[in-house]
Amino acid sequence: MNLEFSLKKLALFSSAATNAHIPEKIGSVGLSLSISFLLVAFYNLAFFNAAIAIIDLSSIRGVFFLLNIGLVLWLLNFIFISLITLPYLGKPLLAFLLIVAGSTAYFMDAYGVVIHRLMIQNAMETDFSETKNLINAKLILYIAVLGVIPTLTIFRLNIDFLGFKQELVRKLKFTGAALITSVLLILCMSADYASFFRNHKNIRQMANPLNVVYATASFFSNRGNATVVAPIEHDAAINALGKSLSKPTLLVLVVGETARADHFSTNGYSRQTNPLLARQSIINFSNVTSCGTETAVSVPCMFSALGRAGYSDSKAKAQEGLLDVIKHAGIDVLWRDNNSSCKGTCNRVDYEDVQHLALPDHCTDVECFDEILLHDLDKKLAAMSSRDKVIVLHQKGSHGPDYADRYPKGFATFTPVCNTNQLHNCSKEEVINAYDNTIHYTDYFLNSAIEWLKQQSPQYNTAFIYLSDHGESLGENGLYLHGMPYRFAPKEQKHVPFLFWFSEGFTRANAIDSQCLQRSTTKAYSHDNLFHTTLGLLNISTNVYRDNLDMVKPCRAL
Repeated sequence: MNLEFSLKKLALFSSAATNAHIPEKIGSVGLSLSISFLLVAFYNLAFFNAAIAIIDLSSIRGVFFLLNIGLVLWLLNFIFISLITLPYLGKPLLAFLLIVAGSTAYFMDAYGVVIHRLMIQNAMETDFSETKNLINAKLILYIAVLGVIPTLTIFRLNIDFLGFKQELVRKLKFTGAALITSVLLILCMSADYASFFRNHKNIRQMANPLNVVYATASFFSNRGNATVVAPIEHDAAINALGKSLSKPTLLVLVVGETARADHFSTNGYSRQTNPLLARQSIINFSNVTSCGTETAVSVPCMFSALGRAGYSDSKAKAQEGLLDVIKHAGIDVLWRDNNSSCKGTCNRVDYEDVQHLALPDHCTDVECFDEILLHDLDKKLAAMSSRDKVIVLHQKGSHGPDYADRYPKGFATFTPVCNTNQLHNCSKEEVINAYDNTIHYTDYFLNSAIEWLKQQSPQYNTAFIYLSDHGESLGENGLYLHGMPYRFAPKEQKHVPFLFWFSEGFTRANAIDSQCLQRSTTKAYSHDNLFHTTLGLLNISTNVYRDNLDMVKPCRAL
């Protein structure tokens, strides 16, 4: 079963809904049972696809287990629907739920994504420019057929509510019966359920719309009250070596977007996606994992001192991070953004959103290419007042699904390409070609940033870091995009490129053994290393610095 099959189901649903007899009255219980059945039958294609792929349907027990799951899902949906089917509020609440469930069904059917708390957080922190890239005709069709049509039908219904006490007793009686029946159904096949959910926990996050309800409730329950941001140190300062350097330090840190390491030719990819970087004296680390699989997690995590094991959104929001420590040490920091924001990591340093510049040479009617991050960078550098300086450039990079919009047409090296955000309508070759062109353009952008740094080398000891926030699925095992729960996410969403470039002056002044660094490029590193490596390269002394996580420290003759 695929998206085309689901569209046939949409047509069937639309026809049935249009021709359905509208009763004069319907009880709240009958309405809840009907809507719950429709949700299971028409909104959960991805859920049942995943279940069928795992359950052995060649056995009678497997068939009964699949039916059992369907019944339990129907009853659980009924319990929730009953709770929101209320006088006056019921119709608008059901309408909203069906529209959300319809759009959720599209994204799960089309891209294989699952909905969890961090996905909700990512959606909440996404701006309109990213959201509009996901809109297409089939999404609108899903919303129209699974959202608008049933909503119009519901508003035509005359829901028969009893008096308050009678209605309450009726709801308690039927929801109680549904709950008991669900428990009994699960208990009668408890061994199957235990194995199913223990080994495939991600499937429960595909039960639409309960997945969205649970994930949204989890997200807002974790928001809490207004957060007070506390410093993580009070001692950050440039150390003796940093003060003794004859030239100031200029570090450019590029935060990549959705770049997967195995599509970088610097990491052995068969296509030449990085021809320009290959000519630079880069130090390329090939075995690096991300902190998360979505920008809303990975970016704040990589700039925090928490590390992936200790990271949580609430902890990160309650304490300062890498850029704050750098600023406390007396170094100016500028964050330039061609993405949807810095996710809170740059809230206390200078920030510039370059997308609003809308320069014809760097922008289309859709968006601006990453080259705009280098626009007027000389002027920005001159305006920074501290001796040492850090500039962070946040790319649009390879953000999907409309990869073909991420690069100028002159960078369409690999053809034919997928020119739509409906990736399921393209061949695997077209999707990969479009994605590889984004990496090829990133190669050009990173090379341009390094060449700009070379121009500053007479006045500065210059250094460059590039690290992507997460990777991307390109159709492997039916998955597209990113954002899978980290525990279940494929390596394509977690294996990211990470590289350095240092000027000769920077290398000499900081006593770095480049050959030693080259020998360490296949070691396992992660986003956890960025915080401490950056502090080390800037010669910042502080009690939050951990030299065992500094990638360069073992190769400095100090």
